[in-house]
Amino acid sequence: MLRALKMMLAVVTVSLMMAGLAPVAHADSLDDAKAAGLVGEQLDGYLGIVSGSAGADVQRLVQDINLRRKDSYRAIVEKTPGATLSAVEALAGQKLIGKTPAGQYVQSPSGNWVRK
Repeated sequence: MLRALKMMLAVVTVSLMMAGLAPVAHADSLDDAKAAGLVGEQLDGYLGIVSGSAGADVQRLVQDINLRRKDSYRAIVEKTPGATLSAVEALAGQKLIGKTPAGQYVQSPSGNWVRK
């Protein structure tokens, strides 16, 4: 089981780095939305809307990226014996929150948004 978890962690890490969770065209928009405090990384490996003032374009961006992430997570589950979607999501959430620059929003263990 430990070996499977280590393998899953390695696959998640590589997938997050190589999958380009946001296409290049979206990267600047996502970075801008994060820097503006509209979007943050959640514990479950997905983006969340931090501010109610996020416009429809930001909401669509978040939905699009989250769909791509879910597809990547499902692919990892299919390739990793014993892996579950919730475990892959949680590992990805830890990695993404860990990579989030200071000053941007992340979801705390209590579920609240906090600046990192």
